[in-house]
Amino acid sequence: MERPSVEKLVLARIEERGRGSVLVPKDFRDLGSRGAVAVALHRLVKREVLRNIGNGLYCMPTPDPFLGETTASIDDIMKAVAKRDGITLRPTGARAANLIGISTQVAARTVYLTNGRARKIRIPRSRPDHIEQVIPLRHTSARYMNARTEIGYLVIQGCRSHGRKHFGKEEYAALSHRLPPAAKRELLQDLDTAPAWIADIMRRLAAEAQ
Repeated sequence: MERPSVEKLVLARIEERGRGSVLVPKDFRDLGSRGAVAVALHRLVKREVLRNIGNGLYCMPTPDPFLGETTASIDDIMKAVAKRDGITLRPTGARAANLIGISTQVAARTVYLTNGRARKIRIPRSRPDHIEQVIPLRHTSARYMNARTEIGYLVIQGCRSHGRKHFGKEEYAALSHRLPPAAKRELLQDLDTAPAWIADIMRRLAAEAQ
């Protein structure tokens, strides 16, 4: 049987990941040569099957009854940027506090911390009525990035940002309610990377899931 073209293989991989997923050329390196994959992606963009939403970032839009179509979330795009560039990206402490439910404050601007160089990621308009987005990357010390799990990082940095003096029963209850049992158990993997007072909180949360 004749092997499908690289373009068909690339399209099948994209459909397998699902609409709204963000992919980079690395996701297709097992399907053909670098040049063949690049040609396949170019053709799919030209046919408007894919959107090129940044340098080496591709997304299959999701139809929306009100907006016409939507592309990926900023978080999904930034995860793809991290894969593309071989770096680690994580939210700031203030955003982490919001994500885990111990703060209701929402940052006016999305910023990520990185172990790579400080720079700005520009996400072009995917449609004429969209606006270009600029996401700052701030270089930070490795000790703030070395949590083994994503939830461990969010809890450690969210609690650090919120502050020990401001973390009480209400914040603990919100955090406990937000985390599912599996996430609470994962916290045990990062006890050695957390300040003592946050490690105590993580042990209590993990104990709830036993």
